[in-house]
Amino acid sequence: MVEIILRGGPLMIPLLLCSVFAVAISLERLWYLWRSRIDTEDLMDDVKLALQSGKVLEAMQIAKKSRGPVAAVIAAGIAYYDRPVPEIRQHMEEVGNLEVYKLERRLPILEVLVGVAPLLGLLGTVTGIIRIFNVMAGLRGLGDPAAMSGGIAEALITTAAGLAIAIPTMLIYSYFSGLIDKFVTDMNKRISELLNVLESRGEY
Repeated sequence: MVEIILRGGPLMIPLLLCSVFAVAISLERLWYLWRSRIDTEDLMDDVKLALQSGKVLEAMQIAKKSRGPVAAVIAAGIAYYDRPVPEIRQHMEEVGNLEVYKLERRLPILEVLVGVAPLLGLLGTVTGIIRIFNVMAGLRGLGDPAAMSGGIAEALITTAAGLAIAIPTMLIYSYFSGLIDKFVTDMNKRISELLNVLESRGEY
């Protein structure tokens, strides 16, 4: 592996940095998103039951004990229990936007790496070809396989490394984007459910 990296030339250094960033961000986001997953159906049922029984403090405690963006938005709505519904909705949407920001944090870096890694690989291909032509010019057109192999290796290894980083990073980014879309959909659904309960609070 070390020999391959050395034969890939100086552009292997930024490519290695790209791979380190991609792995680190992927693991951190995977851990965060995994911890944010809860059964929001059960959470919402417990909150509804408490609110319909007039136990606002208990409903708040239920939401606070749960983790994740949906629980945070529900807690924000309950905290404004005695306010007008439009004000509750606005507050929940503000908290929801903040939670979405937390979910998407560092994902733009993955998106940048998806584009940068293959470009660095392509740049390595270009510099490798230039090196080959310089060798050929120095030998006055006579091919020396030993001298030219360095340029060929640089051209091929960097391209392969760039694609090897970009392809899995793109798949991981797509997977995370899908998870976040599910979080947002679930969040909007629970916001509507809680607002419906709060709109009819005078009936209990």
